[in-house]
Amino acid sequence: MVGVAALLCSFVFSGKEVASQSLTGNRLYGLSLTVNVGVLRPDNSHAAFYSGRPENANTLMRILHSESYGHGIWNNLSTQDLIGSSIGSYNQLTVAEYGDMYYKLAFQLGLGFRYDLEHPKWAWQVRFDYAKLHAQGLILLNSGKDQAYLTNADRYVNCPAMGVEERISCDLGIIRKFRLHNGMDMELSLGGTVNNTKVESSEVRIAGVTYSILDVWGGQSPSSYVGSYEYVNQGGIGYGGYASLSVGYTLPSQTAIWLGYTFSYNKVNLLGYADFAPHHAISLNVAINNFSFFDS
Repeated sequence: MVGVAALLCSFVFSGKEVASQSLTGNRLYGLSLTVNVGVLRPDNSHAAFYSGRPENANTLMRILHSESYGHGIWNNLSTQDLIGSSIGSYNQLTVAEYGDMYYKLAFQLGLGFRYDLEHPKWAWQVRFDYAKLHAQGLILLNSGKDQAYLTNADRYVNCPAMGVEERISCDLGIIRKFRLHNGMDMELSLGGTVNNTKVESSEVRIAGVTYSILDVWGGQSPSSYVGSYEYVNQGGIGYGGYASLSVGYTLPSQTAIWLGYTFSYNKVNLLGYADFAPHHAISLNVAINNFSFFDS
């Protein structure tokens, strides 16, 4: 009985000690390596860069009315009975509507560092994020068929438009930490961000055939006889600011895990669409504090 009583007392006192440590909570200190993975919802206003409009860097009409590609496009449309006899050549192909473009949700991967100050409420961070964005939409060509018997399905030729770009962003900011309980923390981050956008492709699918409308001809008429071109940079450097809110837990091993939301208001430098716009991201963040360049 004495042994059982001693064991119970030991358990009670050790439990109190653990509870006390838990209420104090673990926390990061010094330099940490951060890794994050999440989903990015970019603003769709920049996706219009891939719509093929006449005012864009990459225009659909440059392909439709080119000697190199126009005849093949017209022939495919005629063979598949997608256009009427009133359109007798590729020069008579016209666009009825440039539809709205939008971005798909994109995965975002990030790597960076944070430094938690000796003061338990503050830290700073630098983070690099990478995302590949896919834009899509629809362009309608006039079919030129007789209006008397035309249905809505035959009135236009549906031509899907697509674009792919890469975005790399660098965020630098400060973190204000709010201790909750049992190792839980809420963090508010504010800072500035710089991004670089690289256009990979801009395409349109007409009568089942995909054509690149990326202007690699310097604004001149397209030529199908040139096998390779120099890289055309239609992206650039943008900047802005961000704010994020996250909730997480710090493990006894000095590894912290957060789930956070980030709102950024950035200028994305696409030729002709270099405007500020809001972007949203949800990500899972991990900070590994098991090493520090400043430890002895």
